[in-house]
Amino acid sequence: MATQPETGSLGEQIRRLGPWHQDIQLTEEFSTGQVFSPDGRLSREANRNVSLLTLRDNFVEHILHVYPEGLRGKRFLDCACNAGGYCFWARELGADFAFGFDIRDHWIEQARFVQQQRNVAPTDRIKFSVCDLYALEEKRLPQFDVTLFKGIFYHLPDPITGLRIASELTREILIFNTQTGWGEPDGFLKPGLEDTRALMSGAYGLNWRPTGPATMIPVLRWLGYRTAKLMFFRQQKNNPDGNLGRMEIWASKVPGLLDKYETQRTLFDE
Repeated sequence: MATQPETGSLGEQIRRLGPWHQDIQLTEEFSTGQVFSPDGRLSREANRNVSLLTLRDNFVEHILHVYPEGLRGKRFLDCACNAGGYCFWARELGADFAFGFDIRDHWIEQARFVQQQRNVAPTDRIKFSVCDLYALEEKRLPQFDVTLFKGIFYHLPDPITGLRIASELTREILIFNTQTGWGEPDGFLKPGLEDTRALMSGAYGLNWRPTGPATMIPVLRWLGYRTAKLMFFRQQKNNPDGNLGRMEIWASKVPGLLDKYETQRTLFDE
């Protein structure tokens, strides 16, 4: 039986800052998914019904597929960064600088905690900010080579404007990941309402879900992307109504950069 941590220990600080959505390794002993149970992992119930995801290995694999030498010389932007996991993993891959922002203080508090406590990889040259996407232009940021736009599009009342703001800061690749509708004709944005108080919801109340990848093709072309690959489009698990999906698209402003993804469906290429 695992023992309870002492008050003030790293494990207790992790627990106090929960719930966590991203499992990030902090030390050899602790990750943010740690809980003091026999298996040493954080259950959904203990995590206040927020899903805990282990995301690093998949991200690293895909980045190295496009950039075999890693992200040396690259700048990385994470929109709606949550606890900042992707920024830390981008630095592991050699990114010169990573910037993550989120509208919720809870997630940025976690990100800054991880930056203070993590000793298994570099945590320098990473900055986090509590920021609304629609206010991002006020920061007058220089451009980034790789932008992650994950888990935010479907929480926005004006998602096209939001994606434009991020795309204007993007030189090379956009990683676009969103919840979608499922089982409906592709090519539309479907409106919905959500609870603005929930940590895993948006802050506006109104949201829009694309019904499939065809919805995004004219949008991405309009934003200046030259090629786009569909990484996946599938029904979302644990959705009792069966009417939600998930989709990820990688889009590039640099011709040929995504050519190594020969097995992925090409949405457009010019």
